Amino acid sequence: MDSQSSTDSSTLVSEARNDDRHGGPHKDHAVILLHGLCGSQLEMGSIPKQLKKAGCTVIPLNIDNYSAALTNPRISPDWEAWCAVVESRVARLKEEFRTVSLCGLSMGATLALAVAARSKDLLSVVLLSPVLQYDGWSVPWYWKLLTVVYDMGIRNWSYKESEPYGIKNFEMRRRVAAALEKDGVAAVGAASIPARHLRAALRMIAFVRKSLPLVRTDTLIIHSIDDETASPRNAEVILQHINAEVRKVIWLGDCYHIITVDNEREIVTNETVMFIKRSIEIHGNELSRKYLGHSSPLKDRRH
Repeated sequence: MDSQSSTDSSTLVSEARNDDRHGGPHKDHAVILLHGLCGSQLEMGSIPKQLKKAGCTVIPLNIDNYSAALTNPRISPDWEAWCAVVESRVARLKEEFRTVSLCGLSMGATLALAVAARSKDLLSVVLLSPVLQYDGWSVPWYWKLLTVVYDMGIRNWSYKESEPYGIKNFEMRRRVAAALEKDGVAAVGAASIPARHLRAALRMIAFVRKSLPLVRTDTLIIHSIDDETASPRNAEVILQHINAEVRKVIWLGDCYHIITVDNEREIVTNETVMFIKRSIEIHGNELSRKYLGHSSPLKDRRH
């Protein structure tokens, strides 16, 4: 077993039995869900349920020193260890399923890109509010100074989440604030992110920015034009620099960063499921490990 994995071998057996494998036209496809940094699967909203209805097997992946329940603020995580956990799971799933996709939110989308740049075994990636730079309108002016502080050796601090918590919907925001105060985690992620985890995430971002041309798998990006954490420029950079033949971006106008639970969550869920189903249907029986290493013959660059 990988040392980075959050589960032992007996748990993996249990997970395999509980992955809710379905019949139907998409029974040979698995989707790994990647939540945001120091978050939980609550962030993914109704996407898991609808993917299961579509016949896909859903794998909600939790990762040591990435997921909220498995975070130790005193440990400095390694972003490559996060990638290794995802890559290991993809490799195991490829032994059982014909195709595998990744669906990530926020830093989970960035993690999906990092894996896609290093792997040829993916059918598609869905990037929800991807982050290549913290440049949204709510990011404080002193944000970049935090890296300087960290590199000076001051590391026992956390970045605390605050209003609007990535959510435009007022009632949902109120419930999130109450959950964060009570439990320290909610549908938007954790109440705070340790400095060590932020630094690891920034290192992963640096790798992804340089490696975008290596991404050749079918790619869907869904991003809000009013994202308070990561501006639309993040999605534009990805769209311009990846080498996927099938690429698509959808812009949202009535939500903030956590698009999976905000005002346009139904659009996000439906577009995610449709894109994955379409990728499966496009490639169909042609798929093979060799074929996955090349660009898709179909171009879809509507944006």
